[in-house]
Amino acid sequence: MYAKFNVSRDTANTFIGLLVNRRAYSIQAQQPLPNGKVPYYLARDWRTKEPKLLDADAVRMHLNGDITINLYAINPETQRSKWVAIDGDFDGAVEALFRLQWELKQDGVEAAIEQSRRGGHLWIFAATPLLASECRIYICNVALRLGVPVVGGGLKQGIEVFPKQDRLEDGEYGNAIRAPLGVHRKTNQRYWFYEASPAPEAQLSYLDGLKKLTEEELRNFIQGMELPEAYRPPAPAPYVSTRSTFNQAEFRILNFVKTTRKDSRNWWARCPSCSQIGKDRSGDNLSIQIKDPRYYKCWAGCTKEEIRAALGQPIRSKQTA
Repeated sequence: MYAKFNVSRDTANTFIGLLVNRRAYSIQAQQPLPNGKVPYYLARDWRTKEPKLLDADAVRMHLNGDITINLYAINPETQRSKWVAIDGDFDGAVEALFRLQWELKQDGVEAAIEQSRRGGHLWIFAATPLLASECRIYICNVALRLGVPVVGGGLKQGIEVFPKQDRLEDGEYGNAIRAPLGVHRKTNQRYWFYEASPAPEAQLSYLDGLKKLTEEELRNFIQGMELPEAYRPPAPAPYVSTRSTFNQAEFRILNFVKTTRKDSRNWWARCPSCSQIGKDRSGDNLSIQIKDPRYYKCWAGCTKEEIRAALGQPIRSKQTA
């Protein structure tokens, strides 16, 4: 069982100064789903259903062990991030992270390694928020220099670099990562940084004392560089229907629902079936795959038959949902 703490507001504000670049956040479920996953849900105000803003009270709850939060890397107003986090959870990941840490140190960049359930996270903190695109160019070129694989460009195993996007459009959140020093609900354990005592105050004091990467330094490092071709995500292929033009028009759920947000993989919308029985007040139970909108799923468990029936578009025999 994990240790419980009672951190001060000053400790929470130190955490915010280091790590909070965008005030939208997600909260991890307290219990796993039947499939064993413990998902995160966008934190919303229960009255207005608008995204909640991360504050010192929520951070204190995270550090104390009452909730677990996810942080979004990119502030869409500036396309900048306060930190870079490198996630490794493959065989040999910890060794790769220590190699990256050593290589970064040769550039004068101090990075901290956080333990994790299957590997570790390597964190770099910025003196002022840095352009996400420039952070990604730097880290991916360091990884290429060392031969460390990066997820993307067709690779499914390797390190993941946060921020994962160069920029965000309106309504996008990008990818989030579990905030340090909290409790992982799947294991009910905390995962600490290696170089400090296992308590929030000591851990944050260690992180606060690290040398921070400046924009001038970053731009000197990446002068003449671009994101390596091998690590660029493949452009999504547009979906082309294979139905005959003589057949009835193909059902597209995006013609029947209004999306509320999107991330790198999915549109999110209110589930019509949930809505019929007064559920899904937050309006994001239904995910719709961006690259192929034929694929959609209600995360509250509604079936496709129930969703289609709620829309007045029942699935007919011999018809693809």
